Amino acid sequence: MYLEAEVYGMLNWGFIIVMAIQLISLIALWYEHKFNKEAFRWFLAYIVFFSFAGYKILEAINTFERNNPMGSENASLSIGTSGVLWVISVVCLLLGISRLVSNKVLSS
Repeated sequence: MYLEAEVYGMLNWGFIIVMAIQLISLIALWYEHKFNKEAFRWFLAYIVFFSFAGYKILEAINTFERNNPMGSENASLSIGTSGVLWVISVVCLLLGISRLVSNKVLSS
């Protein structure tokens, strides 16, 4: 996909900044509240899978300037892979939330 030249850098850096904020926030919340380690692991898995999903979608829209004779096929594969990784990340997020909530219900 062709976009304005400045957009590629903004997309890449924007995604990196958002993922860094998520990771720092998660670590700060866990450090402050010391919630369930299992829930923390699921949240960490969410961030990892979501990072890979974001990388694959950025790769699909050609933010890395790779010229390839099979570009559309590679982009389609990257979009599909990104979708699967995104679904896995959402499942990890939901499992982390359920572990966190079940831990709070048991302790109340």
